[in-house]
Amino acid sequence: MRNTIIIIACTLFVFAQSCTQGLKTPAEKDNFTRITLSEEVVEFSKILCKKYDFLEYKIIGNTITGKEIIAINASSGFSDDKLKVLIFAQQHGNEQSGKEALLIFLRELNNNINWLDNIEFWIAPQINPDGGDKNSRLNAQGIDLNRDHILLNARETQALHKLFQEVMPHVTIDIHEYNPFRESWQNFGAYKVFDVQVGIPTNINVSEEIRSFALYEVLPAIEKHLNMNGFSFHNYLVGPVPTEGRTRHSTVDINDGRQSFAILNTLSFIYEGINGRDGFLENLKGRTFGQYEALFAHINFINENAEKIKTIVNSKREMLVNSNSKIKVSIRMEHFPAEFPLVLHLLSSKTNNDTIIEVENFHPVVKSLHEVTMPQGYLIPAYDSLIIDIIKKHNIIYSAYETYNNHKIFAYKILDVDTVMIEELSNMIPTLKKEQLKILKDNYIYVPTAQLHSNFLVLLFEPESMLGIAQIKDYNYLLNKGEMFPILRVE
Repeated sequence: MRNTIIIIACTLFVFAQSCTQGLKTPAEKDNFTRITLSEEVVEFSKILCKKYDFLEYKIIGNTITGKEIIAINASSGFSDDKLKVLIFAQQHGNEQSGKEALLIFLRELNNNINWLDNIEFWIAPQINPDGGDKNSRLNAQGIDLNRDHILLNARETQALHKLFQEVMPHVTIDIHEYNPFRESWQNFGAYKVFDVQVGIPTNINVSEEIRSFALYEVLPAIEKHLNMNGFSFHNYLVGPVPTEGRTRHSTVDINDGRQSFAILNTLSFIYEGINGRDGFLENLKGRTFGQYEALFAHINFINENAEKIKTIVNSKREMLVNSNSKIKVSIRMEHFPAEFPLVLHLLSSKTNNDTIIEVENFHPVVKSLHEVTMPQGYLIPAYDSLIIDIIKKHNIIYSAYETYNNHKIFAYKILDVDTVMIEELSNMIPTLKKEQLKILKDNYIYVPTAQLHSNFLVLLFEPESMLGIAQIKDYNYLLNKGEMFPILRVE
């Protein structure tokens, strides 16, 4: 650990020296004794865009308090042939280092201008400026933005998804921080203190080729670079202390900034950099450069593999657009144990020395619990404005439904509803009876599944889905015992 600290100190010194010739971020000017405030993020970004002609300043939205939500486009010229990369940070306002790292990343693009030969960047350094200024996880409306990627209730997530829909990036990177210094870990006797954890798509409906490429090619490249520069790394882990529950990789839910884009067959990642003990300023400099070095390695790798990534993502998205009713979609899944225990290098909370433990209760393997066959489409009651609003926000293709002779319409009658724990969360799982309908009494809109949101739609609209809209509190009205599930299947 002591040698690691020395290496990190040297790395930061060398990097700081290389930046003295250039423009410093507001936090850098004060040696990271404070954060860069939202108005300074805007001003610094504007200065960079004036200084470098390959940068363009964009306002993609405004918060409820009027603060600008910005994205910087970095490009050597518009081209549909380039790999498109969207990087965004600080959905959670109390996770500061991602924003600081992206400001440095924007400035340092001038020293890595060759990346622009293959890549067009869209960089949103601060999705939650209101929360960021107050070091608050939530936005000004009290919404956790990283739990708002289905409903899109917040202006911030609406702006982000609108940008995604306009740009259609092949790669997305969502930058966060995690808190390793919880009381439970202190009592356990050791902390997880990886400088940067990187998570990949875990929902098994995402193309296996995309998931494998992320796991076996991208992550090792990031790990190697970080280790060479004195930073520690791990594939993103979640869970309580090993004596209190299982350790696994993160959620399969499509309601966050990684999986909501991954389910569209995007090569999506989440960064979880280490936060300070105070959840604010402690070690902000080291945290920032850990995130920056991870980004540097990540982008360098995808630049070298740009053509391969484009081919993979484009082909897998084409499969979604051409989806047919024979495809199986997993609507319930769970993490299962590994064959061998997980060896973790931790930091002793008592001696501050490195310590090694074996985690027997390690569940890294995601398997399907229940699958359904994809229908041709879904019928949504025309009177249900809540569901239709979601469809519109996600730019999902739909039309007014007209009866076709070759369509078979099926409804589910809800016989019972049980509560089941899956992925440490309570799920309402109905017992259903499938019935064919001959006559439709109401007006409906038709949502075909042969589109980019193909798997997203099945996960959202199936009544047995653990990730379905019916699991969300304001939509529990969809699952009433003894009634018909309002969303119909077209087969």
